[in-house]
Amino acid sequence: MCQPWLVIFTLFVSANWQGVFILAFDGSRETETCSAPNQPCNAPYPKLRRLNGVQVGHVQNVTFTDGRIRQLITKSLRPLLFEIPNFLSAEECEHIINLAGKMGLYESTTLPEIEDQKASTEVELKEDCEELLAADENNDGKISSSEVRKYLNETDGILVTVQEIDLMLREINFDKDGDGEISLTECMKGDHVVLDQYMKKLENNHPRYRTRLSQQTWLTMTGSKDAVLRDIQERVIQLTKLPRIFVERSEELQVVQYGIHGHYHAHYDSSRDNNASIRICCRNAGGGNDTNCSLCRFLTILYYLNDVPRGGETAFPVADEEIFNQTEFHEKDLSNLSTHCYDANIVVRPTRGTAIMWYNHVVDNVTGLLGTQDERSLHGGCDVLEGHKWIANNWINAPFKWTD
Repeated sequence: MCQPWLVIFTLFVSANWQGVFILAFDGSRETETCSAPNQPCNAPYPKLRRLNGVQVGHVQNVTFTDGRIRQLITKSLRPLLFEIPNFLSAEECEHIINLAGKMGLYESTTLPEIEDQKASTEVELKEDCEELLAADENNDGKISSSEVRKYLNETDGILVTVQEIDLMLREINFDKDGDGEISLTECMKGDHVVLDQYMKKLENNHPRYRTRLSQQTWLTMTGSKDAVLRDIQERVIQLTKLPRIFVERSEELQVVQYGIHGHYHAHYDSSRDNNASIRICCRNAGGGNDTNCSLCRFLTILYYLNDVPRGGETAFPVADEEIFNQTEFHEKDLSNLSTHCYDANIVVRPTRGTAIMWYNHVVDNVTGLLGTQDERSLHGGCDVLEGHKWIANNWINAPFKWTD
């Protein structure tokens, strides 16, 4: 009788999907079958692989088991990005949209509701101000307009300019001494109800300031009774040439709808790997408050589900950039695709049935699993200027390493 041993790891599962990725391997019998389909228990751990882009503009054919042949067009090498026309049929696109409609869509990102208009207690004020002052990057005891800007972007998903922050602080009289910075004392004396109202007004009247403006829902692919979703997943396995277990144990399919001005400013789908202490994949929804885990999305496949009359492109601002100066990039506010969409190095127009696929990470040479993040995988959705846009995101997850 074999004595099984477990290799367990968890994958990030986005803000509205929860689950645990568990693999069991038994090394004692060649005839044993592991939880990974068709994987003998003494087989080597499944490893990742990346397709060969060859060079920008290279076209290669992919033949699926159902006889369909599709072109794989290399758009960039960093990130390794492909465009695949007609990956989905018009009927499949409409089917996914209909399924999403039945599930019901909700806002992808919203600011917290103002629960009441009563002034906060001194204890609550101090907690709020200490949270705000935690964004004091240079540790001078004050938070500057640029630090406030970064704080609002990271906590509330609002992308505004430093000049707009200066105006806000003056209008709500938060900057008592007019030096452009907020101390703990000034924050404690500020009217936080007015601040909340100002932010809510900003969200309602200027939705383009938000990092993300869309609606979304989730569809289960693995084990689904829906034949269309099952067929798409099979094609993904054939397209990526990845071990089945990575594809089947990944996140659900995210379906997103963008209306007029709908957008998603430039962002990364996955986490950086700068610290060995966070080389574990998030298990909580959205990572929760746990900063000691990473988002483990090896690659992204984005499906365009409809034609957009105007706008709605997917932009890769720094694709194939020889030198990427992140400081200059942020100082020039180039992540704001409402303003800088067409300054991006690659802009892909949404066309129904087309898929684009890119790798967020390289493959680690030692483990054969998730390596460092490709910092040029920065991307986002430009403003929809006419009509609406439907897309679906298919993330393939993988761990940094196998752990007992």
